[in-house]
Amino acid sequence: MISNRYLLALASLTITTGVGRVHADFVGQTILGPLTAGSSINGTLVGAPDINDGFTSGTHIFDIWDGGDRVYGLNWLGGDIDITLTPTGGGDPDLFLYTPDSYDDSSIYSTTNVVDHVSLADAAPGLYYIVIDTFAFGEGPYQLEVAAVPGPGTLAMLGAAMLAGRRRRAR
Repeated sequence: MISNRYLLALASLTITTGVGRVHADFVGQTILGPLTAGSSINGTLVGAPDINDGFTSGTHIFDIWDGGDRVYGLNWLGGDIDITLTPTGGGDPDLFLYTPDSYDDSSIYSTTNVVDHVSLADAAPGLYYIVIDTFAFGEGPYQLEVAAVPGPGTLAMLGAAMLAGRRRRAR
């Protein structure tokens, strides 16, 4: 028979080593979008579920962002990412960007009391997640904008395409 002390030790080991930890890959959450470069949408956190906790998705570690949150998928083709979140009436939403190599935690965020802005230079192509989160009773409407900012590689391809187009017209 297994003793209670053994079960307690096993549970403690599981928690401290991360075995059995829920990975916040956003499975089971409603993902809005998908957004792309140039997307602009109006939304609200009023009535939104509270699933994420700002820096850490899918769980509540800090208990700071205990209000509603929304998750948007961002299909990124590569280049500079530039995102702006503007409250449009009451509330104080905060902005978190999750990269394809880290769906559990975000180190790219903005938590100001007015307009929030995040950027990531020369971002690799992939699926990114944008989380808009707030504290309890801080829910309200917002505007989310993903700028169409081309990265260095995109500019080079665009320049080559324009040059090829000029050559064809000149013939």
